[in-house]
Amino acid sequence: MKKLLVCLALLLVFCLPAFAEDAQDITGQCVLTASGNKKDLGAVTDGDYYTCWTCNKGGYIQVEAPGEQPLYGLYVSWGKYITKWEILAYDVQSDAWQPVYATEDEFYNQYIPLTEGYSAVRLINRTTDGHEMAVSELKVLGSGAVPGWVQQWKNFEGKADLVLLVTDPGDEYLFFGGLIPMYVAQGKEVMLCECVNTIAAYKSQLLDGAWLCGLTNYPYMAYFRPNMSATLRGQYDLWSEVQFVRHVSRIVRMYQPEVLVTHAKNGENIDGGHRVCADAAIQSLVKAMDDKYDVGYGYKLWGNYKVKKLYLHLYGDQPTALDYDVPLDFFGGETARDMAEQAYALQDYQRKTVKGKTMGEGVCDGSLYGLYYSQVGEDTGAGDLFEHLGE
Repeated sequence: MKKLLVCLALLLVFCLPAFAEDAQDITGQCVLTASGNKKDLGAVTDGDYYTCWTCNKGGYIQVEAPGEQPLYGLYVSWGKYITKWEILAYDVQSDAWQPVYATEDEFYNQYIPLTEGYSAVRLINRTTDGHEMAVSELKVLGSGAVPGWVQQWKNFEGKADLVLLVTDPGDEYLFFGGLIPMYVAQGKEVMLCECVNTIAAYKSQLLDGAWLCGLTNYPYMAYFRPNMSATLRGQYDLWSEVQFVRHVSRIVRMYQPEVLVTHAKNGENIDGGHRVCADAAIQSLVKAMDDKYDVGYGYKLWGNYKVKKLYLHLYGDQPTALDYDVPLDFFGGETARDMAEQAYALQDYQRKTVKGKTMGEGVCDGSLYGLYYSQVGEDTGAGDLFEHLGE
């Protein structure tokens, strides 16, 4: 009997799941070298998104592992723009550098798994358009589970529950408060769609905030220049009404959200970029259902679609009020408001533009949303943008 108990105990030990510890950031223990522009190589480890190291086609950063400890992952933040790249690893047997990883994904904050473990790797520029490769930040991971601070984005395909359409980075918290963390915590598929094409540093900051709020779907970042008018008509003159409405209608067709949320019709009393988001969302109720509208890029790829519910921030006399102050298990007891404030603190764009606003200054109430359109009936004050959906 004693031998049987010992055998059972050993069996339990070996059958228990192994919980791997998080991989450590070993960047400081590695040797980093570069093919050129060596004086700027320190930019990739200075913790500053505004600085970067660059190289032309064929240029590379080389990372050598510390001692016998292999390299198991790279975490890269791109500077300027993203060009085609590849990972090479040194093969001792052939005494040559062999390709081991490449991807078509374009994420400004990008995790690169090195699952085999390598003693040395090169991140090399394989541009096909002549662009420089610009690396803003680079971190190296050792063995273990990928830690939670490493952003592992996915390109979302399929039907979203909620699309939040904003003009600028940071708008998603400044005007919409805890909307994203609230619905991420409920398990909703949320897509953040941002219109203004900003510099790489602002894009990485946007990703930092979105990841902190629980998003794993890579945000949609559009191409419109950050030139703002105070009026609806003035903004459409700058961006082209045809182009912008087409852009929003594509988003609706592409993600087919149950709920679409965007800015106030009055532009949040700040600029025309917000006004055209509201106006284009309203127009998309018709345009995204028109077989002859945006045929090549919209209808042909995704077909027609009409959102179930369209909400405008602060719209109407009896808007739906969301409660952002409920502790959320998903965030370890933090509230949606807590998470939004932390995420907004990571954003520089608003503070470096004419807005210069921070959350908590009474800019607006980010918890109030008016139902502009519904296929499922009027809201009853339940405090949920998904009221009546799924019934």
